[in-house]
Amino acid sequence: MNIKMHVHPLVRFIFFLAFSFSVLFADTLTLWAIYFGIFVIITGFYQTVISAVFSRIKPFILYFPFMLILYLGVSMLFTDTTINQALFEVGFAFLRIALMISIMSLYFESVGSQNFLLALRSIWFQTGLKWQWMENFFLFLEMTLRFYPSLQRDWIAVRQSRESLGFNQNNNRWGEIREAAYDLPVLLVRNLRKSEDIAVAMQLRGFGKSIPRCVYNAVPFSTWHLLQFAGVVICFYLINLHAPF
Repeated sequence: MNIKMHVHPLVRFIFFLAFSFSVLFADTLTLWAIYFGIFVIITGFYQTVISAVFSRIKPFILYFPFMLILYLGVSMLFTDTTINQALFEVGFAFLRIALMISIMSLYFESVGSQNFLLALRSIWFQTGLKWQWMENFFLFLEMTLRFYPSLQRDWIAVRQSRESLGFNQNNNRWGEIREAAYDLPVLLVRNLRKSEDIAVAMQLRGFGKSIPRCVYNAVPFSTWHLLQFAGVVICFYLINLHAPF
């Protein structure tokens, strides 16, 4: 079951950010276990994105053995730490970082970068400030969020086409690198031309003549949301400061 909670995207961002920092500064396994339990409860509201969250933390899990060996080697050579202490320290650090990454991945998978950016632009529009560089900054973020998925889709389409035609004979790592070096410049040029077409269209429609730009389907932000910000931060701060375990 996926329950959609109607919470302001920035309030939700502050909640997940404060939650992740609280996990990072947790100094006992008991407190970490409580935070992990909270995370499990939260994932019940976002069951449709659990697989995407796992795919984000999978590389970190796969590289953990290398980090473990490196940390143990440095600890044994340059410190007086015993191997049991070193194992506990690196294991506990891994648990905290893995949970922190999972929390923020859950936020961005559930809310989406576009909705987060829309909330930021809505706040900027409410201020009424006429700063051209800020408008350009938001435009840069919007274009990046638009063209990166486009580049990714083109990349996947090229690889699938090559495999379906039987041209993908280089199954080793170096073969994949050579193919990437051949395909990537073409895909970048194609998306660059798309961005130029969009830039021309925006100029023809008068981009930059009215600042700040209006926001379609704006997300209102009020004092009540600021109070929610403060409440979330204070709550997690008190948990970390006064937790009796």
